[in-house]
Parts: sequence; C-alpha cells; structure tokens
Amino acid sequence: MLRLLILVFTGIFFQISLNAQQKVGDRWVDNNLVFDVIDDRIKSEGIFEICIRDTVTDFCVENLSTGVEILVWDANNNELWKGIGSGRSKILQLKEAMPQAAYLVIKAFKPWVTNRLTGNRIYQDKPLELKYKVK
Repeated sequence: MLRLLILVFTGIFFQISLNAQQKVGDRWVDNNLVFDVIDDRIKSEGIFEICIRDTVTDFCVENLSTGVEILVWDANNNELWKGIGSGRSKILQLKEAMPQAAYLVIKAFKPWVTNRLTGNRIYQDKPLELKYKVK
C-alpha cells in the first residue's frame, strides 16, 4: 500500500513538473526554476550545497545542473572570493572558511540548465541567479 501511495504522489509531482515546462519551437522552456542553498557551512568550513528548485512543486530537481559563477561578499560589499562551479557537483568548496562572509551571489553562465538523464537543455528567459544571505 505504501509503495502504491509513493508511486501515485511521484506521478502527480512529475506531471506538475512537466506542466511547468513548455515546448517553444524546438526548445523546452521552464521559467519556474531557481537556485536554492540547501546547506550553508560557508563561515565555518567554506562549503555550501546548492540545488535547482522547481517553484511549482517546491522540490529540488536532482537531475538538473548548470555551470555557475560564485561571488562571496562581506557586509561592506567587498568581494572576498570569486570562483566557478562546473555544475557536476551540488556541493561547492571555497578556498577556505569565510567567517566574514555576509552574502554570496550564484549566477548561471547560460540561460539554460541541463537534464543529466536525457542531455536535454531546459531554457529560461535569463540565466538563473541567486543572492543569498550567509547564515
């Protein structure tokens, strides 16, 4: 019975997610995707974890990825660190712990994410970007 319920709910969320994506010409487009920081250890270890969240279902979509630029700033708007992430890993490591970090900005290089299962690109009107207040 539990397995049946899990399958039903998985199907419902999958259908909702598919409804958010639209085929425009030969492209899949979904402007309901955002970056989300799901683990913040920037001040203590210089590590954080991101995901690409679907705002319709409010779930991280585990098979989506994109390359990013990361900028870390202090409370006086001084840039502390700048780097890139390939998108292959959700866990990102800064050069060191940054106890003085106030916020970070995560910017996708391109206006699309890649579905790692199919290899298809899912386009957005503009590259994903998040300004995140460090905890």
